[in-house]
Amino acid sequence: MYDTADNIVALATMAGKSALNIVRVSGKLSEKFYQQLTQTNSKPKPNYCIPKNIYCNASGMAIDHSMIIYYRGPKSFTGEDSLEIIVHGGSVIANQVVDVIINLGARMAGPGEFSYRAYLNNKIDLIQAEAIASIVSAENNMDSYYHLNTIKGVLSKKIISCNVEL
Repeated sequence: MYDTADNIVALATMAGKSALNIVRVSGKLSEKFYQQLTQTNSKPKPNYCIPKNIYCNASGMAIDHSMIIYYRGPKSFTGEDSLEIIVHGGSVIANQVVDVIINLGARMAGPGEFSYRAYLNNKIDLIQAEAIASIVSAENNMDSYYHLNTIKGVLSKKIISCNVEL
């Protein structure tokens, strides 16, 4: 299905006009990508949001002043080393950041690939993965409420507690 040895990158927010966008990265090179994007030799402190300039390695020019969160696996959504880069909105900056990360050695993530990796690394089960896909397309508060509870594991726990063989 997907090559889980690859480093992946994708826009985690909807493209278009907005105040902010989030670029998500997952894979073994996340720490190295952090150092290259920020032009620093220091290692990022896990689970802290750090304001940093993001640079294009080819030109050396600053792309944006961003907030970056580095997650060291397994303490991340995917269970792998990951980055979340919060950039200014619109599509130009986010696309530039994604392109730079691809040029550094990542590939564009496929649909649902971050959730797939979370499933493979036992961070979520299949019911939770489906709920993530569903909450994104929820059209009312009630749907959103039930999908969120499913993401939190409420339905999975109920099924397990029934101890029913299928």
